[in-house]
Amino acid sequence: MPNRPIHVAVSTPVGAGYAAYKAKDINGLPGSLEVIGGGLGGFVGGLAPDWIDPPCHPGHRAVGHGALPVAGVAIYWQQNLDAWQQNLRRIADDHMQRQSIATDPLAVVWHTIAEWALRLLSGVLAGFGAGYLSHVVLDFGTPRCLPLIC
Repeated sequence: MPNRPIHVAVSTPVGAGYAAYKAKDINGLPGSLEVIGGGLGGFVGGLAPDWIDPPCHPGHRAVGHGALPVAGVAIYWQQNLDAWQQNLRRIADDHMQRQSIATDPLAVVWHTIAEWALRLLSGVLAGFGAGYLSHVVLDFGTPRCLPLIC
């Protein structure tokens, strides 16, 4: 049965990999920040099902592991991910532009931090979902499998 170390070992690179795929046309630091965010999101997403349904006993799987709720949320996430990422990237690009023309050192720092945070968040969104799904897929392969709903 997959435990926390296995979920983390799988979900973190899956999250980073999916974020890299979603940012495949973005080069340099912006793309790297999205991949790092994807790894962070994958890490958290890989642990999230057990936060929703704590593994206090062998029959801990409920709504956080349920095939129908997870599938429904995964479909919603996948249908909206591109739009969410495009919006975050657009705002990040705006901060990058403002940073390049700023004369006040504090404004430069603010716009740089805001840009980097938005790019990380764009990757986190991709990585979290991929990490969550990796957890569910790993649990699907166990003798207990997954509940349909909860």
